[in-house]
Amino acid sequence: MSNLSYYLLWLVGGLLAIAAISAGITRYLRLRLLRRLKATQVLDALARYSDWVAVQGRTPYFQGDAREEDSPLQEVRTIRQQWFPELSNEAAEIFAVHARLIDFLWTQQMLRVSDPEAWLESDYDRQFMDLWRLHLRAMHEIVEKLKLVAGVGDLGQEPGKTFAA
Repeated sequence: MSNLSYYLLWLVGGLLAIAAISAGITRYLRLRLLRRLKATQVLDALARYSDWVAVQGRTPYFQGDAREEDSPLQEVRTIRQQWFPELSNEAAEIFAVHARLIDFLWTQQMLRVSDPEAWLESDYDRQFMDLWRLHLRAMHEIVEKLKLVAGVGDLGQEPGKTFAA
């Protein structure tokens, strides 16, 4: 084997190694960017859901839980399962608070319709605010964990300002 073919073989091997490393770096950066975009989608869905919860405290009548395919919580669930499995505990907390909120709102609606005087004595505002605080705590936890797992320092606004007050 001549010196020229020896050096050409090393050159080709080096170029292949550089191409493989470049492909690996590109794939890593693309996945990181996709995770950031998905994290932004989760934050948007959480903000829409939080707005919905805030509206429930001011609405005279509860129309029911929106169980559509494109509901914000369904969007959070879908993205979390595919992109952020490490958020399962925080997401479970949000779904648990949501279940308690729906149960509370239905109970209050039935009480309002069947016995308005008992509804007035039930202290709706205090009970709703207790659930609202649980909701905010669960939202704060998932936003903070999402910032960590998505690999960014700030995905949006301050945690207290991300959701409707």
